[in-house]
Amino acid sequence: MKKSFQHSSKPSRKKKFGRKNSKKPTQVVSGDKGEDVVATASATRQTTAYLKKLFSEVGFSIDTKKGQNFLVDLNLLDLLERSADIQPDDIVLEVGSGTAALTERLARAAFRVVTIEIDSRLATLAQDRLVDADNVHLVNTDVLARKNKLSPDVLSALDEAEKERLAVDKKGRFLLVANLPYCVATPVISNLMLSKPFASATVTVQYEMAERMTASAGHHSYNALSVWIGSQCRTEIIRSLPPAAFWPRPKVDSAIVHLDLEEHRRSRILDLPRFHTFLRNIFCHRRKVLRGVLISLAGGKKSPEAVARIDAIYEKFNLERNIRAESIDPDTFVKIEHEFSLP
Repeated sequence: MKKSFQHSSKPSRKKKFGRKNSKKPTQVVSGDKGEDVVATASATRQTTAYLKKLFSEVGFSIDTKKGQNFLVDLNLLDLLERSADIQPDDIVLEVGSGTAALTERLARAAFRVVTIEIDSRLATLAQDRLVDADNVHLVNTDVLARKNKLSPDVLSALDEAEKERLAVDKKGRFLLVANLPYCVATPVISNLMLSKPFASATVTVQYEMAERMTASAGHHSYNALSVWIGSQCRTEIIRSLPPAAFWPRPKVDSAIVHLDLEEHRRSRILDLPRFHTFLRNIFCHRRKVLRGVLISLAGGKKSPEAVARIDAIYEKFNLERNIRAESIDPDTFVKIEHEFSLP
């Protein structure tokens, strides 16, 4: 297993949280097409009892600020993996390695797994569990360099995985599969779609966010994220998850969401960063009449040119003068933004 750890001012921490004799025996099993597949002989089952015992042994305390809620319903872990439909030549990004319960499963199915863990203590535990997984690159870092930018270390690890796949003349997809920490779910998905698009994403998120990700125009949850995702992806809520599916239990319900990127729809967006910014500007005023927001962005109501320009857009797309942003579907937003941005 490859690993990238941040340097720490407390080198003793890694020793404190590491576990001795953690290496598991491996066995070679035959795949469906006759290939040899390395599998862990006895993968540890992540249950509440297992986590409590493990964390007690190593002196680990939960950091709620980092969204540490571990999926302990084994049937739902199975469902998450099955819904991702990982193929042998795929590269998978996981955000939130945790104790590597999901990572183990991803490693058995994918060509390469890049897994990200911000907590150095959990990264060490995950490293112990993944000692035999030579197709996993664990990066101990924040997945985000800042709110609107992915970490260069993460992008570098993904680029390296793609070079490794190319070197053995294999072609596959790039997938996001993760029990996403609630605190980074929106920026991770938004920024990947902006700069490193996945073929599909299968993730657990807060149920309220799942509604926003899949909402159609007119729904109470419809917002800029709904349009950003809906303009490029087919979306589906696979299953709602109760708090009892996690430990510690979150205060809200969650959901497994699946997104399939549709290249033909994505290609209609001529300038992705510009469209992304346009949506954020529009939905800052989602309750206002859209015409007024557009006129303001175009130069203000005191500008006859701005008013005429927006009125021409309304006439072209047969929009009602009092329509609000929350009533306009994603594909129409793509057309409006394109027309609005013409010189």
